[in-house]
Amino acid sequence: MDLRPKIGISINYMHLGDYMQYHIRDKYLEALFANDALPVLIPPIEDKQVLRQYINMVSALIIIGGLDYPPDLYAEKPHPKTESMERRRAVSDFYLMDIILETGKPILGICAGMQLINIFFGGKLIQHLDNVDIHYGEKMHEIYVQKDSQWLSQIIPEGKITVNSNHHQGVDPFHIGKGLKVAALSLDGVIEALEYNSEQMILGIQWHPERMNNLEHRNRLFNFLIHFLLQPSIPSNP
Repeated sequence: MDLRPKIGISINYMHLGDYMQYHIRDKYLEALFANDALPVLIPPIEDKQVLRQYINMVSALIIIGGLDYPPDLYAEKPHPKTESMERRRAVSDFYLMDIILETGKPILGICAGMQLINIFFGGKLIQHLDNVDIHYGEKMHEIYVQKDSQWLSQIIPEGKITVNSNHHQGVDPFHIGKGLKVAALSLDGVIEALEYNSEQMILGIQWHPERMNNLEHRNRLFNFLIHFLLQPSIPSNP
């Protein structure tokens, strides 16, 4: 039996109950297992050498959703509605981006993970959307894929799809990170996907495919990521 490709996936560090805990929702792992991948959980730690060992083990990296990235990372003061994540996770995620960019391995950012990609490349966020009711609370709405997108147009060739939405922040269209381009928009103009102009697959999406009830939708993205890994241009792990 063929070995499943190992996919690194970040996890949260947060206060749950009486303790600080590492945490990830089950749907992320279920989506990877269902698409014949082996998830490798990467705990948020502020040790770049340890994180490098994790990245050396895997063929791609997924940065998951979570609380808000601290706004000082993009030179802004906190909005009253901002709920910053633990600094440990933010630092770890920045280290992971640094490391995986050196490798050429694919990166997928989901929800806050897409926002991280924008911040990492010098962009900023809208800390609380004016039209938040459209996007927060697992709301369903259509997104429209840009025809010239490098990766997302392959995943959604029909050009539009209905997605779930659970975010109160968004990428600031006036401060998009260097080298990034918009790959999808919602009807109200909120940026729903970003791609980096590179042969390395760096894709951020604002919605949560891992918890879509429509399994065909869920599997599109994860199946593409995993089969992209199997192309001859991507070296297999030893």
